[in-house]
Amino acid sequence: MTLPSVLPDTAIMPASGEVVNLEDEAECARALASIRNLETDLAAAKRLLSDALVARSRALGKKTLHTPAGKVTIKGGTETTYHAEELETELRSLGMPEERIREIVVETVTYSVKAVEAKQAAAANPRYAEAVERSRQVREKTPYVTVGS
Repeated sequence: MTLPSVLPDTAIMPASGEVVNLEDEAECARALASIRNLETDLAAAKRLLSDALVARSRALGKKTLHTPAGKVTIKGGTETTYHAEELETELRSLGMPEERIREIVVETVTYSVKAVEAKQAAAANPRYAEAVERSRQVREKTPYVTVGS
């Protein structure tokens, strides 16, 4: 997203209209802190308004409300989760066939690499080093800036 600017190396902040010199770290830090506070306030207002619409939906007994601003649709509700290991143990103790238990409780295996161990193996053997390097991926992460003491 490109913010409007009035001069090179400046940006106009949304909501406040403040012009920030992008080469002045103090101005940037202050503006960033201000925007983060605004985000917090907006999130709270969004939650409050959403809760009010859900309450109104429940009072009217409708999940779709038609307003001059447009159609409001309430989605969601409950989410069901299970403790898979406990269910598996209990079904087994109740005598359910293992084949049926495996259809209900699905085992999921994930793998991860310990970077320190991979580096040690690579240092010990050039062929291991080639394998480690072929499997390695480096992705640029979006920088995150904190402001405050």
